[in-house]
Amino acid sequence: MLRASSDTHTDCGIAQTGFGECVPYVAGKDPSLSHQCCSAVRDIKEMTPTAKDRRAICACLVQELKDAGGSVDSSKASGLAGACGVSTNFIPTSLSFDCSK
Repeated sequence: MLRASSDTHTDCGIAQTGFGECVPYVAGKDPSLSHQCCSAVRDIKEMTPTAKDRRAICACLVQELKDAGGSVDSSKASGLAGACGVSTNFIPTSLSFDCSK
């Protein structure tokens, strides 16, 4: 399960902390997908049972990508959930990802 840092008290912050494990991979800086990233993706899915939750967390993840330098390898990002064995469509695949859908 995701663990929050001392300055992370919201679902958004918790999701961003966990998704931080995935940023090097989706940014194309790390060729390997880490176990920690996949654990975070599973945890993020579990913490977003409603469409409203998914939209809010998606926006947080887009902001995490922007804050981390704004580089996204769309092919890695679009395959992230599947590579982790998670069925979800709200993991952003670009900085302009539409979280409202």
